[in-house]
Amino acid sequence: MKLKYFAILTLGAFAVTSCSDDDASYNTNKEVTVEFADAAIRVSEDQATSSSYSYIPVVINGETNGPLQITIEVAPCGEAPAVADENYVFTTYTLNVPAGETQALFQYYPKSNDEINTDRTFEIKIADVKGAKVGATASTVVTLVDNEGLIPIYYNGLAGDWNGILVSSYDGPMDTPFTIETVAEGQDGYGKNVTLLDFPFAGMSTQGTFSVDGVTQEIFVSLPSGQTVAQLNHPKYGVGAVLLYPLAGTSYTSSPYNFMLKFNFDLKSGEYVIDPEWNFGMLVSFAAGMMLYDEITEMQFSR
Repeated sequence: MKLKYFAILTLGAFAVTSCSDDDASYNTNKEVTVEFADAAIRVSEDQATSSSYSYIPVVINGETNGPLQITIEVAPCGEAPAVADENYVFTTYTLNVPAGETQALFQYYPKSNDEINTDRTFEIKIADVKGAKVGATASTVVTLVDNEGLIPIYYNGLAGDWNGILVSSYDGPMDTPFTIETVAEGQDGYGKNVTLLDFPFAGMSTQGTFSVDGVTQEIFVSLPSGQTVAQLNHPKYGVGAVLLYPLAGTSYTSSPYNFMLKFNFDLKSGEYVIDPEWNFGMLVSFAAGMMLYDEITEMQFSR
């Protein structure tokens, strides 16, 4: 692997927008309705990372000539009720939707535990709408599917040798055999921590976190950015640390980020989950600045 060039790379910026109902003139088309896309939703209680979100889609039927405001209410239900802030967290209960939109998404994330338990449920209702009427599907029941019973099967099964094909922006496809090591049962980190040896390239070691989706039974390994995976000795710049960072050309972000590897339930194949904004990047940190090591756009795994 050759170092591409030496430069002080630029930090990428995130654009954040928000909607406000101040001085809002809501939609006046009386034919517009809003309703949940599904009357029932199943989602794994264990997310790929602590910052992974799930979404409740609300469909907007009809053409709007002004904004809408949609408010939901959430309550436990069923034989094993899920409790707000204990089993799940919503980031907001009210959305202000601009004119012309056909869907609104309420963001939330389940809160996992390390115990085998019954699937938990909660109900969401459309409590209030400004600028539209409530449609036929005014409520939806969300089931948080327990995944702890799957962990011994998939965590232990993930360990071992894998064949990887990594596609570099600069060198094209490259064969990269690597090994996944797991923690022994009874030891701290069992069922969570994994180490990828010779990943992303020979001589490197990458730390990750394991999770399994209780619904799809897909396995995820989350690799936090900013971690050191190797040391590099440069004849001019000295010793530098090879770091994982989200990369887009010559821009990177130092904000917390998790690269995601996904493995199929048969434990025979997998892939890198592509982010349309950021690629899998490796930088070398020297006292003089950052050097670009490589940028990976695709990964495929098999064994």
